[in-house]
Amino acid sequence: MRTTGMIGRRIHRRTVGVAAALLLAMAAPGAAEARKMTLQQLLDAAHTTYPGLAAGHAATSAMEAQLSEAWRYWLPSGDLLSLLAPSPSIHCRAADGGPGSATDCATTFNTEASITNVNWNQVFTRTEVKLIQPVYDFGKISAGVHAAEAGVSVSREREAGARADLDMNVRKAYYGMKLAREILDMLNEGSGYVDDGIKKVDKDLSKGTGTVTVTDRLRLRTVRAELDARLLETKRLGDLARDSLRTLLGPEAPADLDVDDDPFEPIVVMQRPVTYYEDLARASRPEALLLDHAVKAKWALVDLERRREYPDLVLIGTATYAHAGGVDDPQNAFYNHYFNSFSGGVAAALRLQLDLGPKLARAARTRAEANEIEFRRSEALGGIVLDVRKAYGELSEATARSEAVHKGERAGRAWISAVAQNFAVGLAETRDLTDALLAFFQMRARYLQSVFDQNVAAASLTRVTSGASP
Repeated sequence: MRTTGMIGRRIHRRTVGVAAALLLAMAAPGAAEARKMTLQQLLDAAHTTYPGLAAGHAATSAMEAQLSEAWRYWLPSGDLLSLLAPSPSIHCRAADGGPGSATDCATTFNTEASITNVNWNQVFTRTEVKLIQPVYDFGKISAGVHAAEAGVSVSREREAGARADLDMNVRKAYYGMKLAREILDMLNEGSGYVDDGIKKVDKDLSKGTGTVTVTDRLRLRTVRAELDARLLETKRLGDLARDSLRTLLGPEAPADLDVDDDPFEPIVVMQRPVTYYEDLARASRPEALLLDHAVKAKWALVDLERRREYPDLVLIGTATYAHAGGVDDPQNAFYNHYFNSFSGGVAAALRLQLDLGPKLARAARTRAEANEIEFRRSEALGGIVLDVRKAYGELSEATARSEAVHKGERAGRAWISAVAQNFAVGLAETRDLTDALLAFFQMRARYLQSVFDQNVAAASLTRVTSGASP
């Protein structure tokens, strides 16, 4: 009966304490704004607000603009020059030396032209346009387009890798907050047992009843001090995990961010052989795909440098318009009149820069760089396989450890419950209570740590494979 009464009083005190805490939370300013977010909500928010992902998207947009630039080399290019100046005064002379007309200048062999002055009341304008339209370039533009397309793919895979890293970090912080919360609950539960034990020992010592000693009181107070220290450490780790989540969510993350109240349980992963994840990583991991596209981009540049050794077939179009108000306009087909003219023309041309020596050297250098990146890709794929095997081994070990420790955690809980009841009625010693408490704390903490390790290992296996859930 005494044991039942003590347990009933403890349950009553805890119920009252929980109710009071809820009332205080409801009355506290800003408590209604606390945001408890699920893992999926955290991931979605991070994808929207994390600055690193926005930077990666901007880099991809830049590569897409470069691809557009490569395509537009098929469009005509050229020069436009337009002048505006005061007109000079240039007039014709007739054969006899007197003033002549434009016709006189055209038919008299000894006609001379002279610049008498600059006429500030009249305007000289001249506009020249030259356009070059590629017709056949021996594949230069196509090679540049292929290189730019591969560059866009590289940037997109880099963006996907950054997103996968973000997801991994969000999951670790989320599970870290869950772990801290569970450990705090465990320590608070243990504190209740210790506080009840201290009260009983103090009561028995004051009355001089029972077999307890001052040493028993010191033993329990030592355990209580250890609990207080562990509480402070756990709160610090929980705050660090919360700050990490706020950082990953970007500057708009709520200050009172919290995670949901779902049970902290290990993730169930379907059993598959490690070779399945190795194949998945080679086919789907962003870094593996990035390497494939990087190799394609480099060999496209090799092809571009080789094709630059060939000429371009182009169409060249020109047009010129010039007018000077103070200059006569002789009519003669043999005159190239700079100040008064209107002309245009189209011609086919063969264009080639005669720097074959540097071109051959650049082509050799680019080919060597392409070979290098091929070997780097093979090296990196070996590292990717190692990452997969490491994550797979960690997940397998954490899963087995979680199952094994869970049995000890249940036994420890039953042990502390039985000893606490016996201690309350004087059938157990203080050492029995502290031993049971320490064993329970150890097994419970190890179980919670194994759940955290298992969930993080599952997230890590997701990261090193395709980014999809395993």
